[in-house]
Formats: sequence, C-alpha cells, structure tokens
Amino acid sequence: MSLSTMIGAPHSPLLFPARGFVALHPLAPATQAAPRERYSADQALTVAALPFRNHTGRDELVWVEFGLAALLNRELQAQHGIAVLPLVDVVTALKGSAADGPPAARAIEHIRAIGARAVIAVQVHSRESDFELRYQLLSERRREDAGSLHGGDLTQLTIALGRKLASELLIEAPARIAIDAFTHEAFARAKGAAREQRYQTAQDYLQVCVASQPHAFDMGIAHVESLAALEHPDTPSKAQALLARAAASADVGTQARVLRALAAYYRALENNALARTLIHQALTLLESNGDDALKASVLLERCELAISDREFELAQSIGQRVLATVQGGDGDRLTAQCLRQEGVIAHLRGGAARALEILQRSAQLSRTPHPQHADLARTLHRIAIVHRDAGRMRDAARAIDEAAECAKLAGAPIRHALALALQLRVHSDAGNPSAAKAAQAALESAPIQQSGAGRLLSQLSDAWLCWRSDRVADALQRMERVRKLGREARDFWLSFAIATNTGMAIAGARYDLARELIAEIEAHRRFYEGTCLHGSAHFFKAALAHARGDRAQAWRLLRETMAVSTAGIVRSNACLAAAWLACEDRALQEVPGWLDEVPAWTAEHPNGIMVLARYHFERGDWATAAEHQARYVEHWPADEVTQDQRRLLHSYREAMRTGRPVAMPRLPHLLSLRF
Repeated sequence: MSLSTMIGAPHSPLLFPARGFVALHPLAPATQAAPRERYSADQALTVAALPFRNHTGRDELVWVEFGLAALLNRELQAQHGIAVLPLVDVVTALKGSAADGPPAARAIEHIRAIGARAVIAVQVHSRESDFELRYQLLSERRREDAGSLHGGDLTQLTIALGRKLASELLIEAPARIAIDAFTHEAFARAKGAAREQRYQTAQDYLQVCVASQPHAFDMGIAHVESLAALEHPDTPSKAQALLARAAASADVGTQARVLRALAAYYRALENNALARTLIHQALTLLESNGDDALKASVLLERCELAISDREFELAQSIGQRVLATVQGGDGDRLTAQCLRQEGVIAHLRGGAARALEILQRSAQLSRTPHPQHADLARTLHRIAIVHRDAGRMRDAARAIDEAAECAKLAGAPIRHALALALQLRVHSDAGNPSAAKAAQAALESAPIQQSGAGRLLSQLSDAWLCWRSDRVADALQRMERVRKLGREARDFWLSFAIATNTGMAIAGARYDLARELIAEIEAHRRFYEGTCLHGSAHFFKAALAHARGDRAQAWRLLRETMAVSTAGIVRSNACLAAAWLACEDRALQEVPGWLDEVPAWTAEHPNGIMVLARYHFERGDWATAAEHQARYVEHWPADEVTQDQRRLLHSYREAMRTGRPVAMPRLPHLLSLRF
C-alpha cells in the first residue's frame, strides 16, 4: 500500500497481492535528476542527535534522554536541507561507546560512519527555578560549537534549541540546485566568499551560477543572504530581480528573510522609505508564522532604520518589543543588540555616561559564553567613539583595537573599515604612530577596497593624513573624491566626513567651499537636531568668521554652539576653541570654566595639551607652559607637529629663560580645526 501510494497506483488487491510485489511502472534511470523542489539524500546535510544526557539528578526526568532527542529531531526534520538520522540508528551505532561526559571521539566516529556530517550532543541540567540545555554541535566545517539555553519549560526549550541549531546548520547545507557539479561548486564557493565578505570573488562565482540553467537562485535562502551581503550599494542590478523572484515563490519564513535582505539593500542605497515598507511586509508575514527569532531579527532591522531616521522613541519601543518577543534561545544575544541600540541612542542624545554604562553591559553579554564578534565589533566601536569624544584617548585606543580585531574575525569588512578608520585617528591623536600606520595599511588592503564604504573610509583617512602633514592641497583634492563617494553613503558622510572636509576648507582658506559645506549641514538639520552632533553648523560658522577676521562674530557663534550642543565631539571642540580665544583675549577668568568641561582632553589629546600650555603661559607660569608644550612636541611624531606648535614651545622657553613675557601671534584659525 505504501508503494502504491508513492507511485500513484490504484489500491487494488489484484494488483498488489498479500505477499510479494508486482512492478507495474517502469523504474526511472539511475541518472535521472530528482525533482527540483525536493532534496535528495546527497543534497541534504545529514545530522545526528545523540540521546540527551540527564544531569538533573531527578529520576522522574529519565524520559528526557529519548523524548527530548526525538523532539529535537522533529524540529530539525521540519527544515528543508537537513536530513536527520533516525534515533534508533544512532543508538545502535553508539553501543559500546562512552556513556558519560561529552561525546567521545570514538562515539563521534561511530555516528559519522553511518553518514552523519554533523552531530549534536545535549546535556539537561537543573537550575534553581528552571532548566538549562548545554549543547555541542560538531561538524565538518566548524569542528565544535558549544552553547547553552535556559528556561522553565523543557519542551519549549528543546524547540528553541532545534530552531537555533537548524539556522546554524542551514548555513552549511548544500544549495538546492539542479545536479550540476560545476555549478554546485561555484555556488558553494560564492557562499563561502560572501560569508567572509570577499565581494568581488563572490560576485565572480555567482556569475557562474546565474549562467547555469536552471540557475541556483530559484529556491533556498542562503543565496539570498549571501547576495544581499555583497556590499549592498555595489551589488549588480540583477540582484533586485533575483531577490524578488525568490521572495515571490518561497515559504513564509524565506519570504521574510528575503524581504529583510531587500530592506538592507535599499537602506544602503539611502532609500529608507522603501526599506521601511519591506520591513513592514516581512513583519506582516510573520504575524502568524510563529518564528519569534526571525521576527526579532526583522524588528531589529526596523530599529536600525528608526535610529538612522532619528526616531529615537520609536527605536526604543521596538527594542522593548524585541525583548518581549523572544525568550530563551537567542535571548542574551538579542538583549545585547537591544542594549547596544539603547546605548547608541543615549550617546547621540548627549548622555555619554549613561551610554557608556549601557554599552559596557552589551559588550559583556556579547562576550559570554562565546564571543559574538560581529556584535562586539559594533558595540566596542561605539564605546571608542564615546571615549574619543570625551578626550580619553587611551580608553578609546583599547576599545577600537578590540573592535577592529572582532570585525576582522567576524568577516565584516565594512565594519572592519569603520574600525580601522577610527583606529587610525585615535592612535594618531594619542601619539602612537606605529599603530596608526598599521591601521592605514589595513585600510588600503584589497579586501577593504572592494566595497564602496571601504573606499570612502580609505580615501577619507588618506586625506586626513595629508592634512596632518601640511599637504593641504592634496588633502582637499582627496576630499573631493570622498564627497562624491559620500553621495551613496549618507550616514558616513554626514556623521563625520563632512565635518573633516569643512574644517579643512576653512583652515585651507577655501571659504566658498566651506560655506557650501555648512549649507549642506544646515540642509540636513533633522539628522543633527537632538543629537551630540547638533551645533556643527554654528561651530563651523564661528570658525569661518574667525578665519576671516570677524572676532566678535566668532565669539557670538561659539556661544550659540554651547547653547545648542550637548556632551560630545562638537561641544568638546567648541570648549577648546573658546578657551584658546579667551587666552588670546586675556580673558583668563573664563578659561577654567571651558577647561573644566573637557578635563581628559588636557591630559591625553594634543589639542587640550596646547590649550593648557597657553593658559599657563598667560598666567605667567612659563615653566609649566613649556613643560606641557614640550610633552606634545616631543612625544608626537615629527611630521604631525607644525611649525606653529614649535614656535609656541620656543616662545615659552624664551620667556622662562629671560623671565619676561613674549609677544604671541594669534592663530589664523580656531585651534581644533588643525586636526
């Protein structure tokens, strides 16, 4: 009867006697391909789950060994691309292997001998108020991956574990494509390159896949996420059509993943409106799907969009919804991601101390039980920015060094490029030339140069280094290229690159360009308002007025900057500039107030050290002034110390030697614009 059902024959006792079989249908040739919508045994990733180990010490839970293993198998079998070995076969193969502790090498050999490419071992432990599942996933690709989940319901906990492991295993599952060894290998290599974000290599292999008929993009989701990862703005236009085809013909979960990938694609192209629409479509699909982990990941994409659009209240409410949606499973990681987003919002709003506390908690969650390198890279990068804005360069250097290493380990070159660009600046400002040069070399490497964002950050850093060595014309020429690249990377351009360009234009006497850039900052007022970047336009107007000799206007605009800015890089620069101008104007009673707002800058950053030296000089403490200025001039690399700073040191020492004040020339532009 089973055979007749399989081959579609009528259920007739005449055709199918009680004993034996009658072959009524011709058998297909052995070389005939299986239907494209189903996996063959060779196409699926074969997985074996060992009987669970009961370490609770409770006899009434003896059933968990086989009961939960069977439940885990059911969850894995529900995934296309995973073939699960029957539990009875696993038990038979395990006879005679070690019974206690983690799976022994001999036991794994027994399981792999019957065809398993991945083996799962789980221990059940009892905690004070709930249970913990400690698991190991051993496979050909990842050798060993361990973790744990905890919760109050063993059944739901096992289901969550099944979904988590399935998502990890599907990364290793072969693609569902027609039996074509050449295309299959090209597709496997494309996915591998995409995971490492070696974009050009992945695109080359994907061209092979697309050329095949039928090509590898008809079904499955791994290719969609791989394609979406190919540095979205640089993805070939064909990507949109391929993603759309996959979305139209897939199951609900796959459609949601495709829509999420498309949203990321359009967000990178600065089309936030379309990205929001796609995210909402994905969430609508998932309302009845029951995949809480996927729903949470889509919500987090929406949260990122809200932060980019400066809708902070919406972003916070989404974060709270995410935490309420998913329990157990990926709970710690989702908590870490939500905390990071909360920390980013706190920092943007000027709450540096609160931001630092929240971000440190996020980083701690991302470190245990195993480092989540991609999450850590983003969190540590923001921590470094908070420290940098406060002038704590040593803390910033430690954070950004770890962020760069985590981004490299995560295989995320855009995140790596961002970390390297900040690493270069932080170490330059901290007087660590060898670390700065290493970051510069990494920024210029081929993997970083494959993406548009990487090229922008590399060009920006190159322009900045030209500026630091007084090659003003070269710096401004390179910034023109950065500005063109910035049209496709709005957040990068508006967050930091436009400020660098504006400062260079003012200090380089390109006043028309400076006015043009200031107008662009004002045209994007909503991007800056309510954030620590608010006040940028006022500050640069003050700098422009000062450079053109209108000192009264410069003071008025600096005070306006103070009135609208919160703690952050804009206010720090404004405080240092105001302190310097007050020294030049002999308004010494005002200087301590400005310096009290930026204490770390005067201890660790060349700008702050210069201001403190000048303040001591104006007070008549020439020896202390010379000591501070010498600390800067002699500690920082020679090509980063200008003649202006060397003249200041000479003047301070001359005053100390003669015991008489020396006339000091005024700087041609605000102090903080030099860097």
